[in-house]
Amino acid sequence: MEQSDHPNRKPADYFTSIPTEERFAVKYLISDMYNPYISYVEKYFPNAVSVVDSFHVIQWITRMIDNYIRQLLKKFRQRDREYQEKLSLEQQVPVSLPSSDEVYLLQKYRWLILCNQSNIRYHTDPRMDPHFHALMNTYDYEDALFRIDYKLKEFRDLKELYLQFNARNGGNPSQAQIELEELIEAYQKSRHDIFREFASLLEKYKSSIINSFIMVEKIGNGRIYDSRLSNGPIESINRKIKDLKRLGRGFRNFEHFRNRFLYATRSVPVLNGITNYNPVLYLEEDDF
Repeated sequence: MEQSDHPNRKPADYFTSIPTEERFAVKYLISDMYNPYISYVEKYFPNAVSVVDSFHVIQWITRMIDNYIRQLLKKFRQRDREYQEKLSLEQQVPVSLPSSDEVYLLQKYRWLILCNQSNIRYHTDPRMDPHFHALMNTYDYEDALFRIDYKLKEFRDLKELYLQFNARNGGNPSQAQIELEELIEAYQKSRHDIFREFASLLEKYKSSIINSFIMVEKIGNGRIYDSRLSNGPIESINRKIKDLKRLGRGFRNFEHFRNRFLYATRSVPVLNGITNYNPVLYLEEDDF
């Protein structure tokens, strides 16, 4: 979902400034699960359908699992700190202890739970681990994580169900609808609050999520190809804008910043911004 091109401009002002025939010609409005964005379809683009980008759905459940892991990590750090303070008090000298196994694993290897399993390159050859002082491979780390808390494996497996569903139904919204309803029912029966809440989220945005499986024709890199609906290109532009602001340590003048961004990102930029700065005068020697 692209925002207005001026920082002080409200969405209503921006969208209503677009000619009616252009707004009515919009087919899809892609956004995250932010209700005001989704309501823009009815308000400003009556012939469009709302689409929730699949990235944001996956991001939601991944963040929830990560929050749970962080709480576990906090609990074990507190336990270790209390034990260290107890030893220091007993021995009357400051005691420093290495990280516990739980803290080490949750801190360094939680990505094994959060990442898409299909993207993980499991290594079976054992390698010396400096913490455990033992030969371990990816499966060993995974098993050790699951022994910390049985919920971690169940969270990972339930999350993978959605990732697999999301990966296999591109271009087939009808089948996606059937499978999504089955997933919602399965998550509703889960014994974990996280996934029951996820089921409610999927139910709420079901239609918009199903629309994300529509394939459209795109042009890029000199070829025509089919791709799922996504606001990835806009997210990429937003990231470039943020990077440019950070690199420039901020910009005082919006038009100056806009021109700088156009110059940096377009092959033939049209620089028509107007600034409030006084022009710099370069004087020739004869003028002195």
